[in-house]
Amino acid sequence: MLRVSGKCYLEGRGLVEACIEFDRVIRKVRSHCVPDLTLRSDELLMPGSVDLHVHVRGLGLSYKEDVSSATSEAAYGGVTLVGDMPNTHPYLNTAEAVLEKLREMERSRIDFVVYAGVGSETKKLDAMPIAGYKVFPEDLERPELEDVLSSSKLKILHPEVPNSLQGQRTLRALWQELASLRLVRGRFHVTHCTSKETVELAHGSGFTADLTPHHLLLHESDCWDKVNPPLRDETTRRALWDSLWVAEAVVSDHAPHLPEEKRWHYDICPPGIAAISFTTPFIYSLVFRGVLSVDRAVQLLSKGPATILGLKMGEIAEGFAANFTVVRREYWRYSTAYTKASHTPLDGYPLNARVTMTFVQGKVAFDGGEVYPVRGVNAIA
Repeated sequence: MLRVSGKCYLEGRGLVEACIEFDRVIRKVRSHCVPDLTLRSDELLMPGSVDLHVHVRGLGLSYKEDVSSATSEAAYGGVTLVGDMPNTHPYLNTAEAVLEKLREMERSRIDFVVYAGVGSETKKLDAMPIAGYKVFPEDLERPELEDVLSSSKLKILHPEVPNSLQGQRTLRALWQELASLRLVRGRFHVTHCTSKETVELAHGSGFTADLTPHHLLLHESDCWDKVNPPLRDETTRRALWDSLWVAEAVVSDHAPHLPEEKRWHYDICPPGIAAISFTTPFIYSLVFRGVLSVDRAVQLLSKGPATILGLKMGEIAEGFAANFTVVRREYWRYSTAYTKASHTPLDGYPLNARVTMTFVQGKVAFDGGEVYPVRGVNAIA
């Protein structure tokens, strides 16, 4: 049992001096105690960040990123749980492939969940410890989608229609993003929304929604900031900022590729930005700059995504997982540390919050200088 005291975020009370007693689970929240660890006066103990949209890669794509490098980068960025997407090699739409992935994820240094892809083995996959299914644009015209739509598990929608994948990128218009929401039903979460209108339509359809920092901050100029769905024009990006106050979550959509791959010609280079360690300090920077309230930041980073996944995480309360992110106000410029994708278009971005410690399963996964081989668990198992 470990006791940590300092300024903590407690639901309904905000930032207060408290003592948290925990092992793998939070056992007691007290006002005073004899602590094993006392935080610095400028440090804040926050609920652990949950990133429900991450491409860990691994398996046949381990040369781009593997479980150790991805989850080490996550711990460095204050992320305590990742949701791993299925588009690796082999594609995770069979029971055999998912089982192989679950075994590989046992090397994760933080907690995790795994999504399956659309395929012909939905009934088998439904019985496995997965968080749900990822529906890509090409899946929207596959007959197997009907079985996925009938599943009670969570579905994550990449909001573009199948013909978005054809022709020039300049033809991937916003209407295609909006149209994709009309093609699904049931328990859906719409991820990496690129416009305020997409978030509004998602909510109007009974879905939850998230957005990424890069769709707020970047414009597509070369392969380093080439992503799917594409970055929008400045007017659309500025309007998307309004969604920070209504979306259920912020995600990284961490999608690593080797630097040499991102140097290929624009027409053939792979899309994706590797910035899993950027999201948490970025959102808390907005708190320190007076843009967001601390309550809203916790909703976006912790409580919201945990609720979407149906997990007892994202709060500092008795009975919840002992996953914490410790941050402090500090000016620095962003850089990655452990990912194999050593360059991102967000490198050098000025931030006002730094992660100084990450706890996973009640253990220190990152101490501000080093990442430790804490063994994360499948939160669905």
